[in-house]
Amino acid sequence: MLPFSNDTTYGAYFISTIFCAMLCGVSCMQTFSYFTRYVRDDRWLKSMYDERLHTALIVHGAYAYLVIHFGDSSIFKTVLPVSSVGFLLTAIVSVCVQGIFVVKAHRLSETRSRMLPSLWIPLALFELVAAFYCVTKSFQSGNNVFFTASLKGVVASYLGVMAVVDIAIAIFLVKYLRMLHRQAMTFALSDMIQRLIIFSVLSGIWTALFALLDMVSYLGFPDTAVHVLFDLPLCSLYCNTLLASLNSRNNGSVASIKSLSTFKAASRPVVISMERGRDSKFSDDRESFCICDSDVV
Repeated sequence: MLPFSNDTTYGAYFISTIFCAMLCGVSCMQTFSYFTRYVRDDRWLKSMYDERLHTALIVHGAYAYLVIHFGDSSIFKTVLPVSSVGFLLTAIVSVCVQGIFVVKAHRLSETRSRMLPSLWIPLALFELVAAFYCVTKSFQSGNNVFFTASLKGVVASYLGVMAVVDIAIAIFLVKYLRMLHRQAMTFALSDMIQRLIIFSVLSGIWTALFALLDMVSYLGFPDTAVHVLFDLPLCSLYCNTLLASLNSRNNGSVASIKSLSTFKAASRPVVISMERGRDSKFSDDRESFCICDSDVV
């Protein structure tokens, strides 16, 4: 038997499961809003938002830990297929979401700078390789990924790299958006870019914070399951972050928010023509239209 207490094993997993279920509910609402409002988005974007598989794996694991094997805390050290698949799924989703934001930042750059993609590609490959390696070794040893001593350094590096990538993406997005903000020629466009800057910072903070707390709790409390409080919700956080970014187009007061949030940003300042005394908010995003630099009042 491992020197575990109920609070740091069953309690941690129970609280994390509830939190993941709440995030899944938020994701369902965001997914419904996205599919009903943005019907013309590319299919590859629409294929990334179903996190119900990950939530189902978490619930299955909770039932195994808290019901079937209740009273046997050593089960937290034993590998379960659902926990290993969930760990791998989190890595795949995080890399995909990070990649989409990297593309967004790249297209926001006036010079189409390749600095961020060049930084992200090797780190993304490391995340995927580390996750596959950890899951493979976990199945071979029969121990949980987080309780295999030989994988401690790899798991910690994987979580650290995930946090670094999220922070780097947020920094580059803010940098490129501030450049556009300085070139904005209307108050509405300036206000919209300002909101996107705030959103970029907040979205990067949440995922990076949970990855860092996951790493710290994993290294600081090695004989407990406290890390699941931050590890299990990571996949849901990434999905919700991306959905919130896409659904934010409904809050824009100018039409150019379509291009800025669908990764097709203009490479030069966009001037929006607005009629005096008219509300510039658009009520339905299903209509296809574009605004070019010549539409100056």
